[in-house]
Amino acid sequence: MMSENDNSGDGGEKTSILTSDQTLKKELEKAKEQAACLIIIRGSPQGHRFFITQSEMIIGRDPSADISLSDQNISRKHARIVRVGDTVTMTDLGSSNGSLINDKKAEPQVPITLAKEDMIKLGNYILKFLPAGGIEAFYLGNLASAAHTDPMTKIYNKGFLTEALEAEFKRAKALHSEFSVLFFDLDHFKKINDTYGHDAGDYVLKEVTSLVRTGHIRPKDIFGRYGGEEFVILLGNTNATNAGLIAERIRAAIEAHPFIYDGKRLPVTASLGVAELRTDIDSATTLLKAADKALYHAKQNGRNKVTIGS
Repeated sequence: MMSENDNSGDGGEKTSILTSDQTLKKELEKAKEQAACLIIIRGSPQGHRFFITQSEMIIGRDPSADISLSDQNISRKHARIVRVGDTVTMTDLGSSNGSLINDKKAEPQVPITLAKEDMIKLGNYILKFLPAGGIEAFYLGNLASAAHTDPMTKIYNKGFLTEALEAEFKRAKALHSEFSVLFFDLDHFKKINDTYGHDAGDYVLKEVTSLVRTGHIRPKDIFGRYGGEEFVILLGNTNATNAGLIAERIRAAIEAHPFIYDGKRLPVTASLGVAELRTDIDSATTLLKAADKALYHAKQNGRNKVTIGS
């Protein structure tokens, strides 16, 4: 259970306990804000969710596709997702191997309205559709799996990030596409814990996660907590320059955001490192280390900065 502290009239501390019903109510309210999504049921990275946040999105093998799936059995531009209000349709774009929805082949160029838990088979991938505002969309995918989810922030954990990084690295190498890793951590986070308490630190971690997830990453980006106050974002089809722009927007947003805990504004900034896939990088681990090294330089040069690895 969660607790919330406020100041009582006599200057003491009053603690109110959220009941399970109140907690469920809060979670339901969050679920109502959840966008419709497609979850990878079979394929890599398994459990990854693609949120349908645009009015039109292309699914295909091409790295520039809004939902890019690395499978030679999937056409470069395989299908189109269209969202109008709460209605989501999928149209096969005349793909070479076709599209199956609930094991029924979709007619090319004919939109099909997707319903809750429809199973979409494209090549060797299977995706599950979940509509907007459903509690399932809030919990399912890897968010429902303790093995792949960070319990504090409810984003991907280090284990899943490692798996996804390996898959995305291989995909980018095979398709000769751009790929960057953004590694960041919060400046002087230990001081926040020591000064304001660990509950304040937990609040900051959750707030940063929400800030980045809702405003600064794309549906196909993979965002997770690497450990402690460290976070990683995997940016497919993105070079170092564009990854640096994303990193700078995140840095500025964290610096400007009012982190208010127990009536006090907490000083929160972040340092960020970026590395892109180059010909001399021979493994996913080497790429991650390059981003970590860039992060180290950002911290050495005064913190609250973005450094792009050379």
